[in-house]
Amino acid sequence: MVFFSNIFLCLDIHFKLIIKPFFYHYVKYSKSIFDFDFQSFYLQSYKFCMKKILSNFLISTLALPLLAFTTITGTIIDNSNLAPIEFVNVAVFKQGNAEPAFGVTTNANGVFLFPSVPNGKYSIRFSFVGYKIYNQLLTVEDSPLNLGIIKLIGNSKTLGDVEVVAQGSQMRFDIDKKVFSVDQNIAASGGSATDVLKNIPSVKVDNEGNVSLRKDANVEVWINGKPSGLTVDNRAQVLQQMPAESIESIEIMTNPSAKFNPEGTAGIINLVMKKNRKAGYYGSLSAGLMYPTGGKLGGTMGTNINYSSNKVDAYVNIGYRAMSFQGGGNTQRYNYSGVDTTLLMQNLVRDVTYSGLFLRAGIDYHLDQKNSLSFAGFQMNGSGNSSSIIDYILTDEVNNLELRKYKRKNTSLGTRPSFNLNLDYRHDFDKKGTHNILASMEYSAHTRGSDNRYEQSYLTPPNNDITQSLLGKNKEFVFKTDYTNKITETNRIEAGWQSTLSNRLSDASGFYTQSNTNLSAYMNKFDYDEMIHAGYITYGDRFMNKLNVQAGLRAEYMDRIFTNTTDLAGTQKIDPKPTLEFFPSLYLSYTLTKKDELQLNYTRRVNRPRGRQINPFRDYSDSTSIAYGNPNLLPEYSSSLEFNYMRIWDNHSLSASAYYRYTDNVIENVRFINSGSMENTYMNIAKIKNTGMEFIVKNQLFTSFNLTSSVNLYYSKMDSSVYVNPYNTIISTTIAGQSTFAWSANVIANLMFSKTFSGQITGEYSSPTLIAQGKESAEYQVDLGFRKTFLDRKLSVNLIASDIFNFNKERTITWGTSFYQIAESYFHRRLIGITISYNFGNMKPKQTEIKKKAASPDMNVDMME
Repeated sequence: MVFFSNIFLCLDIHFKLIIKPFFYHYVKYSKSIFDFDFQSFYLQSYKFCMKKILSNFLISTLALPLLAFTTITGTIIDNSNLAPIEFVNVAVFKQGNAEPAFGVTTNANGVFLFPSVPNGKYSIRFSFVGYKIYNQLLTVEDSPLNLGIIKLIGNSKTLGDVEVVAQGSQMRFDIDKKVFSVDQNIAASGGSATDVLKNIPSVKVDNEGNVSLRKDANVEVWINGKPSGLTVDNRAQVLQQMPAESIESIEIMTNPSAKFNPEGTAGIINLVMKKNRKAGYYGSLSAGLMYPTGGKLGGTMGTNINYSSNKVDAYVNIGYRAMSFQGGGNTQRYNYSGVDTTLLMQNLVRDVTYSGLFLRAGIDYHLDQKNSLSFAGFQMNGSGNSSSIIDYILTDEVNNLELRKYKRKNTSLGTRPSFNLNLDYRHDFDKKGTHNILASMEYSAHTRGSDNRYEQSYLTPPNNDITQSLLGKNKEFVFKTDYTNKITETNRIEAGWQSTLSNRLSDASGFYTQSNTNLSAYMNKFDYDEMIHAGYITYGDRFMNKLNVQAGLRAEYMDRIFTNTTDLAGTQKIDPKPTLEFFPSLYLSYTLTKKDELQLNYTRRVNRPRGRQINPFRDYSDSTSIAYGNPNLLPEYSSSLEFNYMRIWDNHSLSASAYYRYTDNVIENVRFINSGSMENTYMNIAKIKNTGMEFIVKNQLFTSFNLTSSVNLYYSKMDSSVYVNPYNTIISTTIAGQSTFAWSANVIANLMFSKTFSGQITGEYSSPTLIAQGKESAEYQVDLGFRKTFLDRKLSVNLIASDIFNFNKERTITWGTSFYQIAESYFHRRLIGITISYNFGNMKPKQTEIKKKAASPDMNVDMME
């Protein structure tokens, strides 16, 4: 009963002390949003969820097998620097048997756990590339067996004059995610978070900074397990400004559980920031120079400082980036809407410069052994400016006659300040940390401002100069409570509540530069309010030491209201009907042998349209291609089924995935010709069925050479649809049904030339693929990096070359009723750079923390891993 009382106490305190007062304050400004009886819905949800919790708990408890099992745990560290070693292979053998009975690998803290081993006599073996194998005899009885700290001794080998040592692993697999280490990504040294994502298998970042996963752009990008206010409208700027050195790893979750926000039909990309735990203080300094072909010399600087003691853990990360790129492209558009066929040719040259400061800091205060308080946040402050020149030539193709020739110069001066704050409180009910409550509050604000000037010059006067000001503000409050209880060594229950309140404001105005006369068509104010309240519960168990089961359900209530104000149409208020949606998840994992594992998972997810997708503001930055949103868009809903097989050899590993995703109300960008100009907007285009297979292989071919390779095979089928322009019902666009097969590949090769000198080659390829109203051509890129360390690895020098063959261009062919278009663009060309970093302070892990983790093996070991 204590277990259930804790859940009620957690959620009730969360509601009374945090959510309810905030609602009453907020309702003064938006009463229509809060007409729904939340407290009644809240109490009814509790009653329903608690009945399910009780029944599942009783069933699982009565079904526990009456066999003699116990746990084996311990911590593996390096003998020389006492640092925890991740991914060590730990195998348990029945005495007299050559084949292992059980096998696991250590986590990031060097901790391993065998949760259910029958009584008997065994031998245990620890092995990892670059270290000597260590064996130990065991006798397992009824009480848990803690082996304490085991030190592995390095096993360097000398080949002639070259000393070869092992290089850290670049990727690991968990039941619901794949984790990629950023420290091992030499090619992204001195770069940004965008550069890191470009080297992650199945992830693509286009020239505008838009991120997609497995060919699907409806993906969420989080920071440290939280959305942190990142949206489709602002995350390209945030990721470009975030230094790669501040990121520890990238987590790819293609089918997140019910515990996580269901936004993003393709899944979640989580950026895990560095947060070292060393005794005393530890830090680093870095500086670098970057030169892109056609651009100007840029630079980066940064520092990371960490302090840790028994009571306080604190960190500060500061990074500064200043870059200058030259991009461009060209377009050929055939227009068949009139009597004659015309061809519009455009040539674009664009210079982009940006600079900004990234600051991240946090402090964890341990009140006592069971209570801790954390405060953290990050801030960005910078500018982004661009200048582009577009040359236009319009010709009559039938009569071979030049109809018009002109030039347009666009100048943009922009700022993008943003910040995010988090306050967390954690209470542990036991010393192991497996029974706890975590309450958190988060506030984020992102602002984007720009002054844009459009100068259009004909061969003969007059000139048309227009200035437009754009201001975008996003604010978000998140209140969250999570309860976790590992009831036994094999089962665990999680429950929680989350409330999110957000506002997005977009304000635009325009005027003729010379006369200062207002332009009504350029003026628009879009104000969007949204709130989402969600509750979830998940339950996981392990059976027969082979089958892992985790099931969950998340319920979300969403209400939103938005207004659009223009000089021409006045204020229009849109108040969609509130929705209550359920998002289930199911994970099954079965261990065939020590080296083979099967996984099957199912989730339901959603992609809710926001920002520019629903804002009807018309963007005239290119007078021949006008873009605007569609406020009548509906959310996308997808159901995903994924089957995974994992096989581990001594020096090789394989992850094979087969996935199927069905998506309804798919949102796509559509184009059509209106009065000679192309218009772009968004629409729901019926249904899409996606099927694919993904293979990720890790090969340690030699002690000094390893490969990480991935291949994604993708098949998509889209239904046909007809789009009617809401602003001109005479104009309609028919999108024919189509199917496409595409594939992509990524290879990362790591070489250790010596103990202090390493290299890396990264290559990626994406095949041609069909899109709504057209197709995208193939894309490919090759990156190169070298790293040399000095002074016992305290000083490192990195030399990088990105897109060394200048292959990275985007080419798109689109067509529709009365037009055919070929467009090619690139953001920047080949980039070369050098970065230097220096580590200082204590290089050894905190001894008290290692001992604590060894004594409490479940602290950071997920039961389902």
